[in-house]
Order: sequence, then C-alpha cells, then structure tokens
Amino acid sequence: MLRSIRLKQQEKNITPLVFLGYGLLFTTLGLIFTRLFFFFIHMGYFSAEPVGDIFLALLHGVRFDLSIVALLNTPILLLLFALIWFRALARLCMALVLFYLCLVDIPMVIINLIDSVYFPYTGRRSGPEVFSMFNDVRSQFPELIFVYWGYAAGSVALLIGYVWCLFAIKKRVKTVSIRASLLVLMCLVLTVVFIIVGRGGLQSKPIRALNAYSYPSSALGALVLNTPFSLLREEADDLKRVQYFSSDNDIKAALQLGSPEEESATIKKHNVIILILESFGLEYFGPPYGLHSYAPFLQQLSQQGRFFPNGVANGRRSIEAVPSILAGIPSLMSEAYMRSPYQSNTVYGLGGIVAPYGYSSAFFHGAKNGSMYFDDTTYRFGFQQYYGLDEYPDDAQFDGQWGIFDEPFLQFAAQEIDKMPEPFMVGMFTISSHPPYTLPKQYEGVIQEGEIPMHRVVQYTDMALKRFFETAATKDWYKDTLFVITADHTSDNFDRRFASSLGRHQIPIILYQPNEGIESGVVTEIAQQIDIPATVIDYLNLPEKDKTLPFGRSLLVENSQADAIIQAEDAYWLLSQDKYVKLPMAQNAPFETGYLPSTFVTPLEQSNPTDFEQLERRLKAYVQIYINGLIDNTLYRFSPEKSP
Repeated sequence: MLRSIRLKQQEKNITPLVFLGYGLLFTTLGLIFTRLFFFFIHMGYFSAEPVGDIFLALLHGVRFDLSIVALLNTPILLLLFALIWFRALARLCMALVLFYLCLVDIPMVIINLIDSVYFPYTGRRSGPEVFSMFNDVRSQFPELIFVYWGYAAGSVALLIGYVWCLFAIKKRVKTVSIRASLLVLMCLVLTVVFIIVGRGGLQSKPIRALNAYSYPSSALGALVLNTPFSLLREEADDLKRVQYFSSDNDIKAALQLGSPEEESATIKKHNVIILILESFGLEYFGPPYGLHSYAPFLQQLSQQGRFFPNGVANGRRSIEAVPSILAGIPSLMSEAYMRSPYQSNTVYGLGGIVAPYGYSSAFFHGAKNGSMYFDDTTYRFGFQQYYGLDEYPDDAQFDGQWGIFDEPFLQFAAQEIDKMPEPFMVGMFTISSHPPYTLPKQYEGVIQEGEIPMHRVVQYTDMALKRFFETAATKDWYKDTLFVITADHTSDNFDRRFASSLGRHQIPIILYQPNEGIESGVVTEIAQQIDIPATVIDYLNLPEKDKTLPFGRSLLVENSQADAIIQAEDAYWLLSQDKYVKLPMAQNAPFETGYLPSTFVTPLEQSNPTDFEQLERRLKAYVQIYINGLIDNTLYRFSPEKSP
C-alpha cells in the first residue's frame, strides 16, 4: 500500500504537454490550410510554374510551418518544463497552455490568412517592414474591414473554431501520468526535437526566409513561406557591405562611366508635369502589348509622344514608386526607402533641383493626407506644396474608401496648376484604379465591366486622364509643358503572359510634349522609373547632373546600355536589351541568366550587343553602389561631376 502511494507520488501529470501537442497540431494544420487558400486565390501568379514544382513547394512549406510553430511555442514549452513537476499546478498549466495558444498561435494563423490580401501588391510575403505601416492601417482600419469583410469574417471564424476546438480538447483530454525518470527523458527529447524543428533541420545554419526561394523554384518562394515566419525570421534591412569590386575605377569600368558630356548653356525653363497612374500595367494596353485596350486614351497619347513599351517599375508598391520617380532611387530593399533608417541620407529630389531656377512646385494626390507619407516624402524631395484630401473643397466626391475620385481631383489639379507661377514642376498621383474598384454613381453601368474588376476602374482613370488633358490644352502653359506619364506598379493580371516575376514589373513610360519639343516614336530600349529625374534634367538642360544617381539615364538619348534594376524573389535583377541576369541574395546561390519573356517588345538590333558577363558585372556594380552608398551616405559618389 505504502509502495503504491509512493509510486503514485513519483508519477507526474503530463496532461498539459499532451494538450499543448494537440494545440500545436491544430496550429500547423491552420498554417497548411491558409497556404492552400493562398495558392487557390493566387493561382494566376503561379500559373507559369510546373505542377510538380507547385506540389513540392506546398510540401516544402510544411518545413517552414513546423519551424515557426516550434520557435513561437518554445516559451510555453519551457514554462511547462518548470511547472509540470508539481501535480498541484496541473490545472494552472492547462489554463496557461490555453491562454498562450489563444494569444500566440491563433493570431499566427490569422496573419497568414490576412496577408493574402496584400500579396498581389508586393509579390512577396510581408516582412518586418509592415510594422512601419501601422499608422496607415490604423487610420484606414474601418475602410479595410469594409472592403475585405470576407477576410475579416474568415478570421473571426478561424478564431471561434480554434477556441472551440481547444476548449473541447481541454474537456475531453484524459489525464496522462508518467514516472519522473521518463519525464526527464521526455523533456530532453522534446528539447532536441524543438531545436531541430525550429532551425528547420540538421543543416549547418538555421533556415531563413531566403531558403524558401532555393527549392523548388525561386518563383515559388512566396508559396513556400508563411507570413509569421517571414515576420520573425526575415532580417530587417540592416544592410551589410558588399565588395564585388576592389576600387572605384573597377566600378566605373563595369558601368562605362566616363567624363561628363559638355552641357548646353541654354536652360529651357519649361514646365514639367509627372503623372503617376495607380496600378497601370502595360497589359491594360491593347495589341501588340495586351489582349485588349482598357486605356484607349493613354494608348493614343503614347502614339503621339515618345513611348517606351519596355518600361519597368523598380518596385511593387506605391511607397517605392515616389522615391524612384522623383529622386531616381531604386527599390532594392524589402523595406521602402522612406521607411528605412537611410531616409535621412543625402538625397536630391526634382522639386529641390529645379527650385534655384525659379520653379514653383506642387504634388497632388487625392488620398487622405499622410497616406504612405507622400506629403512628407514630396516635401523631402523639394516640392513646395501638397494637395491631398484635406485640400479638396468638396467632400461629396469622396469615394468612400481612399480619397477623391480621379476625374474631379484631376480637374481640381488643373485649376490649381493654372494658379501656379511658371515655370512649375508638378507631380500627380491618381488613386481610383485600386481595390475596391469603386466608380462614381454616374458611371455605374456606363463603363464596361471588362474581364476582371480592375478593368473597369482602369477605364475610368483613363477617361479622367483624357478630361484632364482636354482641360490642360485650354491653358496657356500647356504648349510649354513636358508631360511624363507612367505607373507606380502593376496590379491584377488577367493576361497570363504577364504573370511572371518580370511581367509584373512592366509598365508604360511616355514622354509627351504638345509642341513637338522632343522626338516622338516607339523606343524599344529598356526604360525604368529611375530614369525619369535624369530625363527631366536633360530636357531642361540644367547643369545638375551631379544630382542624378548612376542607376538611371536620360530617355531622350538612345543608349545601348539601357538597364533596369529590380528586386524580386529575394534576388537582384538587371534587365538590358533582350536579356536578364539574376543575383540571389543567399550566399553561394547560383547566378542566373536568361532572356526576357515575350511580353517585352523585341528591341531593334543593337550595334553594341551586351553579353551576360558584362551584365553580371554591371549588376554587381549597381548593387555595390546602392548598398555601400546607403550605409556610408555616398549614393552620389559615382554621379557625373558638376559642369563648371
């Protein structure tokens, strides 16, 4: 009898560990389920990939699911290791496990679900950079819930279902006791298992977000990853110096940077209007580019101006586009430049560059003031005035979600521009071609729906742009104005030909001067957003080329070294002529080369064709200038010298 009592006292109640095991199983299944949901709603994004690779990506993703589950639940496991020795604390341990699973694991699964909304705009799983967007999300939270009510309802359903299952298991799980010696062994085994699973296996280094892009295909990295892992294990942009070249002369040789050309003494004090169209991918043009024209006016305007059908967006987000277009800064970090620690570095924006020459300047964006820091960003780039939702006089034109509909806001901008002293520098950013695809009531049923919801709002913005040009044409300043029209990034793909990493960066870039002040025609060279500052400075003949970055070039001059640089699939890419090279960020990952997809217009035969080895050297030179330049605040070190 005494022996039996003594043995029972030596046994330890491990029911809380069993309960935790059930909870971790449900969490893992939740991550797998939300990955499958992510795949099914974004099938078009992965349509170019082999079915076998997609299956392997889904399977490989379980490795990342198990890793994040182990990492985030290590604290509760260690706490149980300390408390489970005391039978009297068994009920407390059960309550702690339930509380921890509700506090940590349920949000983990919900975050993985909700990030499916943001993916089409970035092409990647959200990382630590999203924490800097808290103010934007907080200010727009009611609208986001309204627009994405399905995801909100799904999150609530997940929450309720998960909690119900936990309570049901808690009530039904049977008491399990084992001898103390076995508990010691169990704790050791669980510790080893959690360490191995948390680090993703027995390889020499723990897995990181980069590893998701190495197998089975870099294009499937977002499918392999889960968002909680990306948030926790992806490093914030603490850039590390690179040394592909040992000297400045080697970099200059790779980029063929020579002495600056003699600049014209005559400064052309023309006006400049830069129009940034929300989400206008090239695929919304008709043949020979897209399947059907949803932007007939813009396509017609492209035929009258200098049109670059091989235009490239340097980023995938609006907040990345403004620094690229107004200051020539590429987007080669996961974090947007204006939200990074480097935003205080020396930078020259177009507003500040033209100010000493008597220019007035303003930026127009119909969204709520403060949205994506556009007001602060444009002030930072030297623009003197900012016109947003607060400055617009008629709240009746509010679209109910983001800001003022494009048609009335562009008319408002035209009237305000007319009041500005010449010469002026103006930036304009439209908003209506964006989810939830809202149209003004008078156009409901009038504008054709198209194949996807995006098509109807693209048509609306195109019509608003046409009305703006009709109004502008009546103004005295119109004939002496250079119009630069481009997009911030691409959006929803209906044409599957554009559903590739490079196709999702294809945007139109148009230079239009009503008085035929520039050579018109279709130019099949690669062009990019960061070429725009150098183009404007060249057009105005300003002796300010030292304030342009070496990544861009003037689009007014044909150039066999017409490059575009982007970051995608956790790699740096360089596009030039009909080729691309790809430099993965992961150490020892193979360098990739290839030819541009068919959505790019085949360039005219080059008198000076570039080989892959040259492109590799150029890409490494750009990356070294960018990374080391941000770290040292010396981005302009390789800019042309200022003319005497």
